[in-house]
Amino acid sequence: MKYTCCERLMWHIIAPASLRCLSEQGWDAPALKRKAKMIYRQMVKRTPSVGGLTGNSLHICLVAGMIWLSIYEAAEGKMGEECFGNMVMAGMESPIVKASFTRKAKAAFTLSAQQKRAAKADRDNAAPGGAFNWQAEVILGRDAEEYTILYRQCGLCALGRQEGLPHLVPYLCALDMLSIDWMGGALYRTKTLATGGDCCDFYICKKCQRQ
Repeated sequence: MKYTCCERLMWHIIAPASLRCLSEQGWDAPALKRKAKMIYRQMVKRTPSVGGLTGNSLHICLVAGMIWLSIYEAAEGKMGEECFGNMVMAGMESPIVKASFTRKAKAAFTLSAQQKRAAKADRDNAAPGGAFNWQAEVILGRDAEEYTILYRQCGLCALGRQEGLPHLVPYLCALDMLSIDWMGGALYRTKTLATGGDCCDFYICKKCQRQ
């Protein structure tokens, strides 16, 4: 994968809030930042491209995962899993990240939105990247206020294996709940690839509608 403007911008969106969280816990954030930024650039270069920002909507998810894992690696084994999870949540709650999801809330649960999501999944599935790309099937629900996504392959799982950190990927899965909540929905799932399931089964519905 090339280190482009997208990867630079994502660093400036996610890393500051993540590092601020660690600073509040007593970490030397400036030192972590210096190490993590070098690791991040190297990680980007050794990770296969999944189509870039315009070719795969999940490219951003993979890049975000690289940012958090690079900060973890910069801690050189001194960061616990709970601390990692808190750092990820802090980065996710960056105002720009949150706004990118909340502004979708008005249109998220319409038939048009579900049809576009299904078409986008077909496009993303055909993107390059091998194991580092996602493979998803969107199943329309009884009406526009519900749908299901089955992920049979996850790029973050591949990234975790590449970096020798598969045990951290479930903490990245927690972000799905948050992002869907910001879009006005609720996520229900019984299994994930990151925890050994044969797929990630997302049932998504508009809040307070049905379970």
